[in-house]
Amino acid sequence: MKKNKSTKKKVNIYKKKKLKSKATFKFKNVKHKQKRKNLVSVKTEVVKKPRKQRKLTSPTSPLMYFTQDTENAVIEYNSTDDVEQKNKIYVDRLHYPFSKLVENIFNTFHFSYFETSPFDVQKECLSHLVSNIHKFDPERKSRLHPHLKARAYSYFSIVAKHFLILLNNNNYKKFNQNVVIGEDHEEHTVQLQQTDKHHGQVEMNDFMRLMVEYFEKNIDKIFPKEKDAEIANAIVELLRNSTKIEIFNKKMLYLVVREISDCKTQNITRIINRMKIHYKIISNDYKNSGMIDV
Repeated sequence: MKKNKSTKKKVNIYKKKKLKSKATFKFKNVKHKQKRKNLVSVKTEVVKKPRKQRKLTSPTSPLMYFTQDTENAVIEYNSTDDVEQKNKIYVDRLHYPFSKLVENIFNTFHFSYFETSPFDVQKECLSHLVSNIHKFDPERKSRLHPHLKARAYSYFSIVAKHFLILLNNNNYKKFNQNVVIGEDHEEHTVQLQQTDKHHGQVEMNDFMRLMVEYFEKNIDKIFPKEKDAEIANAIVELLRNSTKIEIFNKKMLYLVVREISDCKTQNITRIINRMKIHYKIISNDYKNSGMIDV
């Protein structure tokens, strides 16, 4: 069969368009590759700035309150028996470093249970350090570093810290033993108990008896379904025997209810939530009138 001229023209036009599109696509790819070749890859390097070194304080600096001279003064203080010389060494070379040491430890650990002012506590701690100067042994080796000898700064820091901790703990015990009793209820006062434990227990037993009676008479109205009523009866049975239960563990009580009613835990939770609504109503009635409308 011979094809029409019109169909031949259409095929030729379609081929030309296809060839053009292929040519343009190749031309675009070539241009894109040339652009990629012309691009210069630049690697970014992170330059770390040199860290500023802290200036070490020299032993003679005023910021160093416990220096090597203080260490030597402690040794000289213990090596002499002359009282006047001891007083001179303490006043000239030991009083300020010891005072500063106590002040720094007191402010670092934030002790709060003291009967006297912070200044008086620091003075008491300072006197404790002075009375224990003779116990420092310069020849004793360090526990952490056996090749090094003990330092006076470390020794007296531990002595001051332990003294303040002990004093703080003793005052805390006294604070818990002694409380202020007042007529008005405030944060720092404690009210006297108006009802004794026996009366409170009797009142609780009476409320439990009335609550059990309320649920027994109304359980069919609250839970019209038979399965729900069985679960509610099992819970009421636990409430009735609450005085005989020794361990009030939630899981154990759930297991007991499951064994009695043969149900799932989800159903028990649903029934308990509905019983809680009635519990709030009857507890408010009991508080207001002392009775429950069964």
